[in-house]
Amino acid sequence: MGDESAVLSFPRRVELDVVTGLPQRKHLDQDLPALLRHLGPEGLPLSVVMADIDHFKKFNDKWGHDIGDKVLRHVASIIRKSVRYRGDAYRYGGEEITLLLPNTLSQEGLATAERICSLVYETPLLIQGMEPLGVTLSLGVASTEQVSGEEILVCADKALLRAKNQGRNQAVLFEQSKAPKGANIDVDVCFPAHSTVSAGEYVLLRRWFAHRNEPTNIEAREIFLPGSGIREISEVGCSRSSLVEAEIRGRVREVERRGSVTYFTFEVDGEVLDLMVHHMKGAEG
Repeated sequence: MGDESAVLSFPRRVELDVVTGLPQRKHLDQDLPALLRHLGPEGLPLSVVMADIDHFKKFNDKWGHDIGDKVLRHVASIIRKSVRYRGDAYRYGGEEITLLLPNTLSQEGLATAERICSLVYETPLLIQGMEPLGVTLSLGVASTEQVSGEEILVCADKALLRAKNQGRNQAVLFEQSKAPKGANIDVDVCFPAHSTVSAGEYVLLRRWFAHRNEPTNIEAREIFLPGSGIREISEVGCSRSSLVEAEIRGRVREVERRGSVTYFTFEVDGEVLDLMVHHMKGAEG
């Protein structure tokens, strides 16, 4: 649909990531809720694209972090030019880049992601004294046509995971899971502070550790609510060496508040639980 006014009405940020030249993650956390509030009452769609550089670790391991940074800048430049008049791209973290595409239907968002995927594949990185480096992307797309606003970041990430599992170098549109009942797993979460989370919300846990190394029983240190842009942080016990700096995403179910502590049941995909175990092992190492 490409209504430029829906994009340009938001003030541009000046704090850019030093490697990619894209707005920093904190601006995504501010802009996504603002766009949802702006577009929702008008019934206008928003598409979100999560992009991840395939096998990025090999660039750092084989040629060093300087080449890894060049790969990031190369991909960021292609993405930024591709969405210049449709929306904004942000460095989400690591080798992930997130795109917000206002006034964009799901099939349009998928077409944009597929075009970016093709451009990156067809444009190797040229570095003097080296053979051209081939780079590919996996991308996941979700739209407010399909899911409620607060779920959109989580659902785009699920589509990204599917793109990776299906062989990478492709864009995948989020689809409601057709998995049999029981594919989702409940995780008991303790947050040692008062939290505003409520049942039914999609949230991101950003810093956490597992009790007795059990991934279904964790203590969170930072919670982010994509629908409102609220970030909640607890500094209690942050000296733990096993604290994991990795996001877990899912839906909150039952919530119980006891004094200053918040307990809730957190529903995650089975695939997410596998990733949690991987992150736990990394923290132990």
